[in-house]
Amino acid sequence: MTSNTLIRTRNFAMLALVQVLIFSQIHLFGYATACVYLIFLLKLPRHTSQNELLVWSFLFGLTVDIFCNTPGLNAAAATAMGFIRNTILAIFTHKGLPDDFVPGARSLKWGGYIVYSLACIGIFYTVLFILELFTISYASELFLSVTSSTLLTMLFVTVIECFSRTR
Repeated sequence: MTSNTLIRTRNFAMLALVQVLIFSQIHLFGYATACVYLIFLLKLPRHTSQNELLVWSFLFGLTVDIFCNTPGLNAAAATAMGFIRNTILAIFTHKGLPDDFVPGARSLKWGGYIVYSLACIGIFYTVLFILELFTISYASELFLSVTSSTLLTMLFVTVIECFSRTR
């Protein structure tokens, strides 16, 4: 195993533990739920292949689903986010970047990083809540849940990014 794989595995385990033990228990006003494990997917290097990104996304979602008793919702939503992540990242970066480019506040600047993160997190929560409600009849509840959860998660992602050593 390479050192990058070991570091990713360590980060995976640490974020999964924090997500399952702390953040999955927080439901603000019955609408907002934070999924801080998404920062792992947001911070994967640009050169990460689509297949590897989908595997990491699915495994993370599945791990959260197993421990939080949500039947495949996080796995489906995280995989959808992983599927579209490279396309969204390509919008905010140019072609001449090195292969080891890691999206972050320092590399994308804060404005670009926030918009990139909001787009990815918004897609995650849209898929998650559409699958959870399994209808769009409750459009106002869906909109409130997606918006509040996206903003709450973005708050935690921003705080983590501020204190991250590898910006």
